[in-house]
Amino acid sequence: MIQLEFTPWNEFHARKKTEEIEGWLKRVAKASEQAFRAGASRQWPGGDARGSAPGEWPMRRSGGLLGSIETEVTSTSMTIGTNMPYSRFLRRGTRPMGGRRKMSDNALQEGMFRARLGRWVEWARF
Repeated sequence: MIQLEFTPWNEFHARKKTEEIEGWLKRVAKASEQAFRAGASRQWPGGDARGSAPGEWPMRRSGGLLGSIETEVTSTSMTIGTNMPYSRFLRRGTRPMGGRRKMSDNALQEGMFRARLGRWVEWARF
């Protein structure tokens, strides 16, 4: 007769490494800001030519939106955005615009992908 005996492993404990988390957040912030700046840097053609279409990054007219993009990183969070008053219309879309444009939430998703964190980390809007 053969008898098998299983001895369970000791308990696993997760350990929070603040410096690792902050490093991840900094990489995501940098990649997200780069994505936002690259996307929103296309020059508005002027004249009667159309601007950005729904689902595209907004085009640059004056550079105010592009210049106002900021990221903030703490040891537990990362924020990306702009304080331009019209950014909420770009983000949500209006009827005359035909729909929303890519904004900070899209930049965050691209940044997470570029920083190779997309499969490990989820983002939330508070």
